[in-house]
Amino acid sequence: MKQFSIGKLLAVLKGAVILPFKTSSVGRLSRISGRLTVKNKGEFVVGRNVSFHAKPFQSSISVNKRATLWVGDNVFFNYGIDIGCTKSIRIGSNTIIGPMVNMIDSNFHPVDADDRSQSRDIIISDNVWIGRGALILPGVTIGSNTVIAAGSVVTRDIPANVLAGGTPAKVIREIRVPNEWIRRYN
Repeated sequence: MKQFSIGKLLAVLKGAVILPFKTSSVGRLSRISGRLTVKNKGEFVVGRNVSFHAKPFQSSISVNKRATLWVGDNVFFNYGIDIGCTKSIRIGSNTIIGPMVNMIDSNFHPVDADDRSQSRDIIISDNVWIGRGALILPGVTIGSNTVIAAGSVVTRDIPANVLAGGTPAKVIREIRVPNEWIRRYN
């Protein structure tokens, strides 16, 4: 039988108490350890078995009016996460988000008087691993099973089944991912 630690039980209880008040919908066994700040004025949907590990550094999630942040099942968020959702961010199931990752679907302010930029959807497909300190910018789609290297700045779409990295992130090589293989189940 799988051992269930007191720390994990407390994180599940904390998630069961806090997440229903901070989200639009939350699945079973989602948990919070550490400090997670959530400002939800839109729609924030959290799947089953989602883990917010917000220690030693707190994590912050902001969902604006008329915006949607959707998180699939079995997703792990490490500490120091900063998510700013003004339109739409979708994070697929079985995804791992490393520490200090930042996702923003808007620039939040114009660069100059001629800047007409607007919020653009972010889509992170299933079974993706985003490494420490990566920055995911507006309008990006990351394909299934892909790994984003630590410290990368993702400015354009990244296909499925690749390792990508750098500033701006680009494909480094293809990776072998068998059908139905899940990188990690938390």
